[in-house]
Amino acid sequence: MAADNVPKAVLYWFPGSVWASVPRLVASEKKFTSNELEERIVDLGKGENFAPAYLRIHPEGHVPALVVPYEHTLDESIKTKFKALTSTIEVCNFLDQSTNTNPGFSAPSLSPATVQRAAVSKEIIEAIHVDAVDPNAALLVWRSEDERKAKLAGLPGGFLRGRQEALERYAKEVGDSDPRLKEFYARKMQENGGLLALLEGKGDSTAVQEKAKKLWTGIGETLQTLETKFEPNAVYLVGDQISLADLHVGAWLARLLAVAGATSITDVDGNLAKLEQNLDSGVKIGPRVTKWAQALFERDSFAKDVYADGLH
Repeated sequence: MAADNVPKAVLYWFPGSVWASVPRLVASEKKFTSNELEERIVDLGKGENFAPAYLRIHPEGHVPALVVPYEHTLDESIKTKFKALTSTIEVCNFLDQSTNTNPGFSAPSLSPATVQRAAVSKEIIEAIHVDAVDPNAALLVWRSEDERKAKLAGLPGGFLRGRQEALERYAKEVGDSDPRLKEFYARKMQENGGLLALLEGKGDSTAVQEKAKKLWTGIGETLQTLETKFEPNAVYLVGDQISLADLHVGAWLARLLAVAGATSITDVDGNLAKLEQNLDSGVKIGPRVTKWAQALFERDSFAKDVYADGLH
């Protein structure tokens, strides 16, 4: 059977999404081609992730999402031939376990081979996916009036306004025809609209500022913990070979650098200095994390494929 007739996975992503960057980094490291992995952009700025059609793929309207064929899906007797993976960790694990068929290239495994390193990798990945160090929250919340005004005039303000307009439009289109979607849109409009109102200076944002301060404290603590995770003389987080842990944490760090005001992935020392200015007093980024970031951001997956147009 021709290769074009074989079902392939479809990755839904957005260029400015921190977590959608991770599976794209995985795909780059494994050198997947468009014949093996199809990519479709969901414009978060326009609220396309809240369209009813996309919510059938990802019920919470997040990216990434990976729609993958079940085994034996060429059998016409099977009605449901695809499933959707909606967790970044799950998506990346699936892609890593998939086989690259590109002639002349053997796709590397991004999962550590030993039980000990696999455990460390899992621990690190889970540590940067918790709400306490959420890089998306770092983009949207603020610690002072000056920061609030800057974010209102910048990307966060435009992003929240675009989301709200899309939610209101979709809610109106759906009306009472789908109770589940009606409830979803009502909840999202309240969450997004409430934060937007506070960003616009309507109401007391003390709770938001406290959340932001705790968030940046947690980020500093996580960076200090990462400094202790490296094996002696290891280039990457779990040894001398790049792993999924590096890609998850690298995308997390890239977003934080962007929030701190960095734009290009190339000036690692300057970018980390900007990030340090956002951390609690006395918290420094250690030499091992610095060396790791320099090695990681020089890789084609970061420098040429995912962050060539700037940090996000």
